[in-house]
Amino acid sequence: MNVERIGLLGGTFDPVHHGHLAIAAQAAEELRLDRVLFIPAADPPHKRKTWANYGQRVAMLEAALADDDRFSISLIEAELPAPSYTVDTLLELRKRLAGQFYFLIGADSLLELHLWHRFQDLLKLTKFIVISRPGIPLPAMRQAMERLPGNFVLLVNRLKEDISSSAIREQLRQGEKTELLDRRVMGYIEWEGLYQILSKNQQKIHA
Repeated sequence: MNVERIGLLGGTFDPVHHGHLAIAAQAAEELRLDRVLFIPAADPPHKRKTWANYGQRVAMLEAALADDDRFSISLIEAELPAPSYTVDTLLELRKRLAGQFYFLIGADSLLELHLWHRFQDLLKLTKFIVISRPGIPLPAMRQAMERLPGNFVLLVNRLKEDISSSAIREQLRQGEKTELLDRRVMGYIEWEGLYQILSKNQQKIHA
């Protein structure tokens, strides 16, 4: 019996963009993943409050993933106690799903993995697919993987540009259009009035 190969891509997805989809598709193709679960963070411990709320971020993911049956959404982090630590998410996923997990992280996250909550336990729960990023040399990534007692696969990102949700939000706040979002995601953002220029009081809440 073949063991299902499940990719896991966590993040705030605030908003989800073409870079997220491209990484998931590349990992699925090159590493023969049966499916990729997108796991929106409900209460990320290391980031400030998200601009879009959890329901809005899930709705954007639903719009973006509608055309690829390899991709689906897990709402598990909304069901677990806050804050959303990755190790707790993986422990719960192992109870619910049978398969081999492959957790997708960027090179920047790899360099900080030893700072993650219970990282040594985390390394035993999943294999990691490390996505290269501009500005982080491949030798530095390989050295980081060698230092950690886990199972890593290096995936050289096909994208030539580094797509950032924060940069996209800034474009949208300035009233600019972007081609880095699925048209349905863009339509949802316009309908909801997300990422518009904030008042001073709102800016203080998100600072």
